[in-house]
Amino acid sequence: MQLKILNLIVVAVLSCIVSGVFAESIHIVGDDNAKPKNWLDSNGQPKGIMIDLLSEVTRRTGIEFTYDLAPWNRSYTLSANGKGAIIGFSMNKQRLESWDFSDPMYYDELVIVTSLDKQFAFEDLTSLAGKRLAIKRGTSYGDDFEQARQNNLFSVVESTDRAGQMRMLTLDRVDAILLSPGKIALQTVIGENQWLTEHQDQFVILEPPYKRDPNYLGIPKSMNQAHLLPAINQALTAMHEDGTYKLIVDRNVRLVLEQLITGK
Repeated sequence: MQLKILNLIVVAVLSCIVSGVFAESIHIVGDDNAKPKNWLDSNGQPKGIMIDLLSEVTRRTGIEFTYDLAPWNRSYTLSANGKGAIIGFSMNKQRLESWDFSDPMYYDELVIVTSLDKQFAFEDLTSLAGKRLAIKRGTSYGDDFEQARQNNLFSVVESTDRAGQMRMLTLDRVDAILLSPGKIALQTVIGENQWLTEHQDQFVILEPPYKRDPNYLGIPKSMNQAHLLPAINQALTAMHEDGTYKLIVDRNVRLVLEQLITGK
């Protein structure tokens, strides 16, 4: 009788594990306005490529995710203090000391935007020598960028107001802006600002792009959840192999472009 009860308990526990009852949860922070990767819709709900990818990870692994999307600098600070894993996160040597990283979840195309009257030939970071470059506050674009910045190859203006940075171009306060991801980022900034929409022909993306920057899920080491990364990475790999990843990316890019056209 005791053996039968023990067997029933084991079966019940295994059933709970399989059904995800005992699955862990990861709290996620990230930018609330980084279309098409992640953003908050008009109802305050998280949307985007990263959100849909993590939803699919949940379906395949049982790992749950909760969200707190906010301006990037706030999200970065929260994650740095161990209050959440962060999405849309670039890797550099300094961050590797404090975060554990997933496999790449998305590749940002980093582009240089300037005004028609400020165009210059762009090949690599050395092309920015002596320039005034606007970037999003709290971001990192890799070790090569950080080294060039420390060497004062160019000067940097940081803010979270991307539309404001575009106006700074026209007022000769900066020479260029580093935007991501690619053309859709520029279209989004312009499409959400009436003045920029009316003057959009004044701006241009320089070719070639600066780089394709891999974006990761970064889990603070202080959260002690790095053991979940192998399952997350396995799910991401499977999504690439079965086509789910491309469907998610294409769907969100299409959604953002439709919103720009309809204004909704």
